[in-house]
Amino acid sequence: MKEKQTRHQSYLNVYFCGSENCSPRHAYGPAVRPHYLLHVILNGRGIYQYKGQTYSLSAGDAFLILPGEVTYYQADEAEPWSYAWVGFDGKAVSEILSRTVFSDTFVFRNEAPESVTLLTDQMKKLCETFLQSPEDQLSAAGNLLPLFSFMKKKVPETSQEPTQIYLQKAKEYLENNYAYPVRISDAARYTGIDRTYLYRIFMEKEKLSPKQYLLNHRLRMAVEMLCTTSYSITEIALSCGFHDASSFSGCFRQQFHMSPRDFRKTVHHEQNKDYTG
Repeated sequence: MKEKQTRHQSYLNVYFCGSENCSPRHAYGPAVRPHYLLHVILNGRGIYQYKGQTYSLSAGDAFLILPGEVTYYQADEAEPWSYAWVGFDGKAVSEILSRTVFSDTFVFRNEAPESVTLLTDQMKKLCETFLQSPEDQLSAAGNLLPLFSFMKKKVPETSQEPTQIYLQKAKEYLENNYAYPVRISDAARYTGIDRTYLYRIFMEKEKLSPKQYLLNHRLRMAVEMLCTTSYSITEIALSCGFHDASSFSGCFRQQFHMSPRDFRKTVHHEQNKDYTG
């Protein structure tokens, strides 16, 4: 069994991580924890018992233990599970969990076979990073949050046409990842459709390509930073997902017919006029 821990309270704090390859019928509990504890099953099978309910779980599934609650879990005799766990707490936890299946239940059943490896790999990455640098809470929290993205609440049945749902999901992905070197194929994969179909949906609904939509969003974010911050042009370029200041300036000039620097001067001049009456 491997485990390492650190403790202090913050917005989102990872206290410890660990993993174990369990022997047949290996059990833990009944026990109470003082913090949140998430287990992700990497291989095998087992049961989780909570408030009189027994849940059978397997690879890619997960279960959450709440602070102060009595729980019990046990590995299967024929296929004992291996799992990894992470203990956490913080001011943001309630809000985060409210957006996941854990707002209604205490187990996550992975119904998408293609995401099992992605989920277990993310859990392994979290543990490896934390074990190497437990004091690096920023990296720990950054690796914990993607786990919960796998466990988001299911979108309720809606009368919206499928293409509109795909469009919204792709736009959500692009708007949340514009600062990174994201590819349109990444958005298509996240949406669950192929890149060609995603392109057709954007052209039909938005009258522009996904690539242009991403560029427009990056430029909108850059305009906001130019108007409200004192960051350099290079800092803004990199913060908005451009390779460098030169490529940013070229795209900006093509869209607004002036350089980012001139745009900032114009905005500041107009603001000063407003202040002086």
